[in-house]
Amino acid sequence: KARLNKIATLGDYIFIDLSFYNKSNIGYDIDQLSFSLEDKKIAKATNSQSVPILPEVALFQTGSFKRLYRNVFVFKNFTFPGNKILQVHLSEKQLSGRSISFPVRYSDVLDADLIVY
Repeated sequence: KARLNKIATLGDYIFIDLSFYNKSNIGYDIDQLSFSLEDKKIAKATNSQSVPILPEVALFQTGSFKRLYRNVFVFKNFTFPGNKILQVHLSEKQLSGRSISFPVRYSDVLDADLIVY
């Protein structure tokens, strides 16, 4: 299970706070956590484009977790059209191939909280 906790902005940066929950008794070894811009709706016969977005900084290193993994990722300001989504994808190292994906809508990014310092 995945959850978008908060999106905030400060200057030229976007902060995305994410949580991932593991309900099983088997630990989760993170292989890759990726972010990409993808088409919101794709017809079966249509080509789609996926553009990877790399965070500038992550609060914690990715590793493994038993029940909960929470991290804050910092991105340089970016915009994307309303027909695209920011897709978050977490995959596991093991052969089981467990993975979690969820979309972040552009409206969520536009409604980000402003960090005042």
